[in-house]
Amino acid sequence: MIDVQLARLSTYRGISLLTVLSVISLCTLALNPTPARAQSGTQSDRDPSPRVSLPLQVGFFDGARALYITPEVGVDPNAPAALIAAAKQVAIGFNSNFIPQNFGVLPGSTAVDDIFVFTNFIQGNVLASAPHPAGPTNTDTNYSPLWQVSLVSWNAGRQPRVLKSQTDITNAAAAGDVSIQKTPIIVECSVMFTPVGGLLPGARIIRDDDQQREPGGDR
Repeated sequence: MIDVQLARLSTYRGISLLTVLSVISLCTLALNPTPARAQSGTQSDRDPSPRVSLPLQVGFFDGARALYITPEVGVDPNAPAALIAAAKQVAIGFNSNFIPQNFGVLPGSTAVDDIFVFTNFIQGNVLASAPHPAGPTNTDTNYSPLWQVSLVSWNAGRQPRVLKSQTDITNAAAAGDVSIQKTPIIVECSVMFTPVGGLLPGARIIRDDDQQREPGGDR
């Protein structure tokens, strides 16, 4: 999923672009994403309801498991060419649409929230918010499906452990355990399920063998 030529890319604001790619493309996808089959419309004898199968990512929100999809990735079109190339490779890794223009105004804005991606420890990405409840009755005004990627790196001499919330990460940073570096890369991650918010109405979480699974259950 990662072109070896990316090892020769330059850095942007001290961020290794190879690190960005390896973390986002591999760290999350290494979790064996489960197909999510979304059903929409009203089925009738004449026109069966359409269905689509999408890769389902497994991460964390507020200490618990979060399931989400990543259909879009983008970056400021005025960013250095190497960074644009990196964002495109991230989109390839997720089989996502690449957004070459509109995502450029999002970094640092109130339209995005934070997603934390780990560079040197394999675990699920951490989301800073989620819908509560999932669906049209969501009341969490902090939730956004647009996320600005922050890289989390365990510092030398510290013992890595699974961090499952934004609070876990900020506490670890305050203790000197990790370093956090925000990037200008934006991803769209629509949350399908959290234990507190429930499952998005009309969605079904299924196993690779097409057997229905319990949402958020152990893999």
